[in-house]
Amino acid sequence: MVEQTKSVFLSSLIITIIVFAIGLVIGYFIEYNRIDSTELALMNSEISLLDEQIRSLNIETFNVSCDLAVESTFSFADRIYQEAQLLEKYDSSSKFTDELKIVHRRYDLLRTLLWAHSIETKNKCPQQYHTVVYLFDYASEDFDKKARQAAISRLLTDIKGEYGNSILLIPIAANLELESINLIKERYSLTEAPAIIIDEHKVVTKDITFTELRDIIFEQNNYEQLEGVIYREYLSSKPEKIILNTNKQ
Repeated sequence: MVEQTKSVFLSSLIITIIVFAIGLVIGYFIEYNRIDSTELALMNSEISLLDEQIRSLNIETFNVSCDLAVESTFSFADRIYQEAQLLEKYDSSSKFTDELKIVHRRYDLLRTLLWAHSIETKNKCPQQYHTVVYLFDYASEDFDKKARQAAISRLLTDIKGEYGNSILLIPIAANLELESINLIKERYSLTEAPAIIIDEHKVVTKDITFTELRDIIFEQNNYEQLEGVIYREYLSSKPEKIILNTNKQ
């Protein structure tokens, strides 16, 4: 009877180990398949970025209209956003490797390039749109910071939804040890995230409401009163004022 019990126990143990091992192997391969898919999406984005840069050069060479240049910039930003959403879904279930974090860093480099390109487009095509760059900490373990970043992310999503192509919204992770992004943080004297950089010359690091953010972006309703309280001004980075009819009843 004892031998039979031992045999049943050993059989159950072996089956459990086999099932567990199979689960590990399947999970491992699923993870790498996700990485392959994300890498493919990233390569497509890099091709799109190169295409976008060439189109920017063609604005002068072939007298391409500013409307087309701006449309192309927003189209690329939308593609990057959709692919980043997919990446975030993979992030939430990633358990075995750091490859997704590496891919995430490459996406942030792409978005930084997009920002630089959008500045060039604005200089050539004034009175088109405002850039709003959101610097955040990726995978922060600080509960308060996570809650604050979630609130800011919702706020930015709402204001982008309200004003559409009047705003080019670019989220960039600020804590992935990328020198190009570190230079931006040093340029604006940013020691921690989250932070919002508006049109390259206004920096918001305090808690802010929808109305306050809207007024600062579009420079309306005595927004200057918020300087030093909600945002800081970097006059050396200030471009020509962009005038848009954004007042909504």
